[in-house]
Amino acid sequence: MRAAYKYRLYPNQAQVRFLENQLHEACELYNAALHERRDAWKVCRKSIHYYDPAKQLKPMREEGLLGLANFSCCQDVLRRLDKTFQAFFVRV
Repeated sequence: MRAAYKYRLYPNQAQVRFLENQLHEACELYNAALHERRDAWKVCRKSIHYYDPAKQLKPMREEGLLGLANFSCCQDVLRRLDKTFQAFFVRV
């Protein structure tokens, strides 16, 4: 049996803004990766998996496109997108 812990956060205004920026960047990354997958399939009939956009994370971070986002959070966003696509195509 696994134990689950829930913690209640009481962030101040600066922390709220920081968390909202993190969430915004995660949404932007998800949408960009989703758009890239759709375009690759529509144009080239090529399937993109997790590792293709994951390789681009480091250069994107160096260019300043993912300045605030934690690297492991960005990887998790891409993993969730890949998992969503895999689950969808299993059912099709």
